[in-house]
Amino acid sequence: MISKSIPISEIFYSIQGEGKYSGHPSLFIRVGGCNLTCPGFSSHGCDSFYAVDKKYKSSWNMMSINELTQEIEKHYPCDIVLTGGEPTLYYQKLYPIIEKFGNITIETNSTIDIDFDKYPTFKDVTFAMSVKLSNSGEKYSKRVNKKAIKNIANNAKKSFFKFVINSDVHLEIEDITKEINLPIYCMPLGETKEELEKNAIFTFEFCLKHNYFYSDRIHIRLFSKKRGV
Repeated sequence: MISKSIPISEIFYSIQGEGKYSGHPSLFIRVGGCNLTCPGFSSHGCDSFYAVDKKYKSSWNMMSINELTQEIEKHYPCDIVLTGGEPTLYYQKLYPIIEKFGNITIETNSTIDIDFDKYPTFKDVTFAMSVKLSNSGEKYSKRVNKKAIKNIANNAKKSFFKFVINSDVHLEIEDITKEINLPIYCMPLGETKEELEKNAIFTFEFCLKHNYFYSDRIHIRLFSKKRGV
């Protein structure tokens, strides 16, 4: 029998630090495990390496949907953010959460194709599509799944793109978002306050030039890479 439990790296209540709902008090549920490694982002890979690198697997808690529901109900009503790692790895298992609660954002690399016909309530979810660019260090064929991206865009209308940048990647963004009418947010690359500040002005000017939305990263600016914020 396949386990219905989901590996959870951490659960915490905080302020959404980036993207469309920046500033919103939110309950973050961070799953463990990812199908990408993003070696270009830092010596650790992504800024949530402890939810990606399998050597941290022993710190993940296997939780049932009932246990997750109980955690959510301690704070609900509030915004709920399913993040990672890569939460869509477990999208079928997480579906009861999607059906029961509203105001849900799924932060995803958008490489996994969602079956919206079988799991229609995902249409009410906001997918924060953080499609990885070349600065992630991943091969294009692994980090960009246009079929999955278009499927999300066509079904979950509240979704948006969220890119991490530190150079002129306009052509990359155009390639990914072509013929998709969703908001595009760009954020400065940085896992520390200093690195964030270094890339912030470039990102600001980049957004102004290309008519993208600028998003700061409040949690990095205030706490660097501290967990649980």
